[in-house]
Amino acid sequence: MLNKKILFLIFFIISSICANVQDVEFLADNVKKIDTKIHANGNVIMYSKDYLVTSDMAIYDEKNEVAEFFGNINLLKGKNETSKTTYLKLDFKNKENFAEENFMMDKEAEIWMQNKTSCTDQKYYRTKNSVVSSCNIDNPDWKIKYTSGKLNKETKFLHLFNPVFYVGNVPVLYLPYFGFPTDKTRRTGLLIPEIGYISKEGFYYKQPIYFAPYESWDLQLDPQVRTTRGFGIYATFRFADSPYSYGEIRGGVFDNFKRAQERLEYKNEKHHGYEFDYDRSKLLGYLVNGEFKENLWIRFTNINDVEYYDLKEKSGSNEDGDSLATSKLNYYLTTDEHYFGTYARYYIDTDKLNSKNHFKNDDTLQELPTLHYHKFANSVFLDNLLYSADFKAHNYTRKVGVTAKQYEFNLPLVFTTPILNDWLNFKFTEALYATHIDYSKNYIYQNGEFYKDKSSDYVNNYHKFSLGTDIAKSYESYFHTMNLDLSYLIPGYQSGDINQRLFKEFKYNYDKDKNIVNSNVLKDMANRLYYEDNFLGELGKDYTQRNLMANFTEYLYNKNGRKFLRHSVKQKYDFEDKEFGNLIHRLDLYFSNGLNLGNKFEYSNENKRFEKVQSYTGYSDKTFSARLSHSYENIKRFEKYDKDNYLILDTSLNLPYFYKLFAKYEYDLERSYSKMWRLGLTRNRKCWNYTFVYQEDLEPKTSSNFDYKKANRKRAFYFFINFYPFGGVGYDVSKNTDYDKDISK
Repeated sequence: MLNKKILFLIFFIISSICANVQDVEFLADNVKKIDTKIHANGNVIMYSKDYLVTSDMAIYDEKNEVAEFFGNINLLKGKNETSKTTYLKLDFKNKENFAEENFMMDKEAEIWMQNKTSCTDQKYYRTKNSVVSSCNIDNPDWKIKYTSGKLNKETKFLHLFNPVFYVGNVPVLYLPYFGFPTDKTRRTGLLIPEIGYISKEGFYYKQPIYFAPYESWDLQLDPQVRTTRGFGIYATFRFADSPYSYGEIRGGVFDNFKRAQERLEYKNEKHHGYEFDYDRSKLLGYLVNGEFKENLWIRFTNINDVEYYDLKEKSGSNEDGDSLATSKLNYYLTTDEHYFGTYARYYIDTDKLNSKNHFKNDDTLQELPTLHYHKFANSVFLDNLLYSADFKAHNYTRKVGVTAKQYEFNLPLVFTTPILNDWLNFKFTEALYATHIDYSKNYIYQNGEFYKDKSSDYVNNYHKFSLGTDIAKSYESYFHTMNLDLSYLIPGYQSGDINQRLFKEFKYNYDKDKNIVNSNVLKDMANRLYYEDNFLGELGKDYTQRNLMANFTEYLYNKNGRKFLRHSVKQKYDFEDKEFGNLIHRLDLYFSNGLNLGNKFEYSNENKRFEKVQSYTGYSDKTFSARLSHSYENIKRFEKYDKDNYLILDTSLNLPYFYKLFAKYEYDLERSYSKMWRLGLTRNRKCWNYTFVYQEDLEPKTSSNFDYKKANRKRAFYFFINFYPFGGVGYDVSKNTDYDKDISK
């Protein structure tokens, strides 16, 4: 026996009768062989195709292909799994192992397990009297103790029996069984249920069921029950039919108990709908090779009321809850010189879907489809003489009411040249716009008679002269950039017109059949009973009247390149109306201490009032952040002002021990009510987080009462907890009451 480090290399190759092949190499201070066993002592290192093991002592049985390790043992298996134990047995032939007082960590899953005993075969990793967590090893924030468990090596699913959940050292929950995946592989099974209580709706329970039979698609069913309101089911089917596409089909129905519908005054007994989303970046590319880009995007929605959205979740708060359900289709194909597109829009106005509206959604205008071609700017005759072209064909349709086909053509010709040694840039634009409209069911009422208006033509030509400059200057402590652009527009040839109002023949015929025609308003085109705004129009004053437009923007930066000021002004003067257009102004200040201030406004010189004002301030540092904003809008529509006035405060405070306090408040100054306020506390660690939230909301609701304009006040308490990487649960309790004020004014 040599008294120095000896390298003892063992290569054993299983005969052709066996299927497994394993090469093992030992490195130790002292190695000796007794019969078919090899004894290694002192700084033992063993490595093979699957393992790297270090220990104080090891015995290897060549005949049975079994290695035993003793003392201070460290094991590395693959790239992510590490273990530490006092006794380890590896059976290379049967691919099994056994360990005592074992500590194991999976770096990829970011979890660790401490076991009294553990053993492994080809399918399972089994443990007894164990602890599992993803937090720090010393004093973990949370842990799960269990009597026995097994980890499926193939599916990466961990089964725990008799688990006890601890927060710190305090037991908080016992279950006879608990299982969870340790990776992100999609699996068929039950997802975490939602449980709660809702005032006026009773006990709430939703149990998601998830199916993932293939990598290319999955399906989720969400049955739910609200014990005093009704029951329903929603479903989501997700699929990827190619490497370049993704789609979702969603749908659902909720059936109110008849008594609940009457008690809660909901418009419909059943709330139902379905949706289809699809995105594809390669379509024509399968058939044609070329240098082009394309994309198809579809969103189709069909619902009978907005409660379809609200009932998806217990909280009922959904950003899709707009009374106008919009379906869209967009497809484009573009090259360096050409752009082709087709678009479609289909609308369902759920406010019209009530028993008092005879026409339902039939008079809602649809755009099915629009065809678009655009020729990107290119030079002609001279390098600095550019032209582009744009053509659109629209099909506006609906079941009742005026429909139309519109064809638009736009051709701008632009000449640019630098002047005054590049200090100024001169640009001249000669533009031609033309449109032709073919109407259907369009009538004009004159002198007690109705006349068909089959078509309209409109042509506009204008000339625009522009001067612009981009200049910058460096000072001792700051850097200043400035952009100024002046443009003078002169209208040219103009021909034709487009009526601003359309006659609602379908409404007139309906009233005529009922013998309730209001003859007094037939001549009054401003009246909404028999007239509506034309969905098509002429170009605005910016292109049809002589005007001067000024646009100014500047930035200031400090010597380190940090922006601390942004300022812009935009103003137009109309020479024909002899008045200024809307003044648009913006000013933002950014301070080095984290504070920023800003204001944007639009002032109407015609109406002598501010139409839009938005003021905001924010502050942020490592401990505290806050943002206060005020939005005001007062725009004249149909001889009437639509006014909105909101105040929003959003703030958060970082507290010791990873806690954060946050709050949000929204107040409607115009209607004098609190739209929403929220107060919450969260603790966020790498291995887990939890959140407490109290929130109050005011939401409009669909009612069987056509004139119902009040809202629903919801008070709710939410609790969310998440254990990484296992997932989390949420619980909330809410109470709904009718708000006693009209918020529609």
